[in-house]
Amino acid sequence: MSAQQSPTARRRLIAAAAVAVLAAGGLTACAAAEEPTVTKASSGSDTKGRGSGDSEGAEDAEAGKGGEAGQESGDGPLSAGDTASYSSGLKITVSEASSYTPGEYALGHTEGNKAHQVTVTLENTGDKKTDIGLITLSARAGENGVEAEQIFDDEIGSGFEGNLLPGKKATARFAFDAPASAGNLDVEVDLLDFTTEPAQWSLEL
Repeated sequence: MSAQQSPTARRRLIAAAAVAVLAAGGLTACAAAEEPTVTKASSGSDTKGRGSGDSEGAEDAEAGKGGEAGQESGDGPLSAGDTASYSSGLKITVSEASSYTPGEYALGHTEGNKAHQVTVTLENTGDKKTDIGLITLSARAGENGVEAEQIFDDEIGSGFEGNLLPGKKATARFAFDAPASAGNLDVEVDLLDFTTEPAQWSLEL
């Protein structure tokens, strides 16, 4: 039952946050949403199939930024291992996609499709704690960009909770269900803070 309760609780929390912002009068409606800047992954870093304890991958990507840092996300989707950074100091890194076998009671997997997992690493380089409980992921798969449903089970999909303190990192795994023929997975990470634009990664399958 825990897997079923997790996505439901998260949707209710997101809905409550949206209503609160609208009730406050849309204070940020007149301001342009912030686009993240991009730090490219170092060419030699391995970003595939990282587990929840492999936060070193984000550091490897950070070390390879060199003169490529500061590119706007509007130039196109990020690649596996690239890092999206916001002025708040929050940095987001998404790994390559790797195959995943859903559990017996997993939600979101359709027979005949293939499941793929990614590891998302957050780092707070700012001087204030950041609420990461509302961060959501969505995905589209293949050339036609069909919706890739998120998979929830006892091993994956719980997402992020609570606050991320300055100087700290948080890592979580997410899985998505895609048609067997899909050759790519486009993943979007949204902070749902109404002041920032989501960051998007295009991952090869």
